[in-house]
Amino acid sequence: MNKYILSIDAGTTNSKAVIFDDAGNVISKYTTRMKSIYPQEGWVEQDPYYIISAVKMAISRVLKITGISPSQIQCAGITNQRETIIIWDKNTGIPVYNAILWQDRRTENIMKGLLDYEKEIMEKTGLRLDPYFSAGKIKWILDNVEGVRNNAMKGNLVFGTVDSWLLYNLDESHPCYTDYTNASRTMLFDIRKLEWDYDLLTMFNIPGILLPDVFPSLNEFGNISIGGNGKIPVYSIIGDQQSSLFGHSSTSRGTAKITYGTGSFAMLNTGTERPHSDKLINTVAFGLGKKNINYALEGSVFSAGFAVDWVKNLLHVKSFERFEEMATQAKPQNSFLVPAFSGLGSPYWDPDARALIIGMNGATGRKDFARMAYESVAFQTGDVLREMKKASTIREARVDGGLSMSDFLMQLQANLSGIDIIRTNSPEVTAAGTAYIAGIAAGLWAIDDIAGMARVEKEYMPEDTGNDAIHRYPQWKEAVGRSLNWQSS
Repeated sequence: MNKYILSIDAGTTNSKAVIFDDAGNVISKYTTRMKSIYPQEGWVEQDPYYIISAVKMAISRVLKITGISPSQIQCAGITNQRETIIIWDKNTGIPVYNAILWQDRRTENIMKGLLDYEKEIMEKTGLRLDPYFSAGKIKWILDNVEGVRNNAMKGNLVFGTVDSWLLYNLDESHPCYTDYTNASRTMLFDIRKLEWDYDLLTMFNIPGILLPDVFPSLNEFGNISIGGNGKIPVYSIIGDQQSSLFGHSSTSRGTAKITYGTGSFAMLNTGTERPHSDKLINTVAFGLGKKNINYALEGSVFSAGFAVDWVKNLLHVKSFERFEEMATQAKPQNSFLVPAFSGLGSPYWDPDARALIIGMNGATGRKDFARMAYESVAFQTGDVLREMKKASTIREARVDGGLSMSDFLMQLQANLSGIDIIRTNSPEVTAAGTAYIAGIAAGLWAIDDIAGMARVEKEYMPEDTGNDAIHRYPQWKEAVGRSLNWQSS
């Protein structure tokens, strides 16, 4: 009889319930669309009740579709959008405010007020002082929602990232737990000591009694209660980008993953070593036990697929196949698109940068613009990979996301980075990561078995001959330099 694992992937735009069999194959999935709220410019929220109802609906529907009963499911794992926060009454389960999402920028002034502590914060947490992370959002609710701080001091409230909120509501015993990876994104967690940090709590004026208990990503977190006596043990909780890393079987030092979506998100497994980088984020990759921790370097490019879509729409090209064909037909030139439409992320961290196209001449045409769009993705991601190589060892990068289907872009990325780029055909790679960890906990697999589950579709090795992109890299850097600090100049 087959054994099954339930994976809950609670993302920003979609929430999914995915069922895997004991060979790591996707049996079925159900997706619910999420709704975000924009109260004012720069603010992004979601209704906490909608988050949990969307997940419950996905679980119910996927079980109905497959006809699999809860008793046939060995275990479950949860993966989630990181940095998003919710505060609720631990006795009644009633939220005190909407979930404040990771994209929300309302805490910029809070972060600016902590600039004197930036070095200490980075040393302990591996994070840059940015509204992206959770601590400022928690402080904002405590300071701005009437009665919340007083109630928190009395021990009546609990804060959690989305994983904690789901676990509290899915388990009838209402545990208040999270894992190392989600805690490491709050800016309140010392990733060296693997514990909440008193000094950081003091900086943000957040009472420690508000925080959930923290465990490794592989742990007995509780149970999902499904009608009657049906219960599924939850053996894994992990943030979505880290889950994607694990889902790609990048479980050993020197292996990386890149997700090419609207942005480009790269994460490098650095093993038990926590390397130093001023330009990238240090974070916990996963914890399979209290003494079995892997760290990671992470870099985020804000405009990848967005840049390609922008040029494609500008040129009125309908298909990506035609757009890529145009790019491959264009000859390399010293003309560049720097797609800083909303600033630049890693390794520049400049919110005031703005997009530009530079180096054009009278012969620049449609095909050249298509090539510039793809090159902008490769150059930006190459910037991140170069910083990773400075700080640690990187052997290969496994890729997913829409743009990973471009042979032209993937070969260009290999040439620029000097590492093998491997495209897998593993479906639902983010949901797979937490399912794999839960399966390890349930004894279905050993960690060495995971390597065979990410199926290689195509490998792109660096080409030494005719690598014009390397020769043009200094001009790319000069183009980026022209875009920096534009909004504030």
